[in-house]
Amino acid sequence: MIAICRISAHANPVDAAQRIANVIRKCGVIELQAVGDNAISKAVKAVAIAQDSIAQNADMVCTPLFMEAYLKGEKVTGMKIVVENR
Repeated sequence: MIAICRISAHANPVDAAQRIANVIRKCGVIELQAVGDNAISKAVKAVAIAQDSIAQNADMVCTPLFMEAYLKGEKVTGMKIVVENR
């Protein structure tokens, strides 16, 4: 089962990176979901920080995908980033 983590524009990339690293160590895969430029930027920064913190123990692979979601009844697009340990 893939853990899902939604990243907002107000997220702290270091905190998100810690969550990513913990889930990767435990489950091996996490899916990040971000809508909007700032949120996507924070998600990418979090992945880079997480990879740096567990680089000795894991070979992380990141797969970016487009996604659609509904926020307040409005259809929006965003990014889904699947991060896994190989």
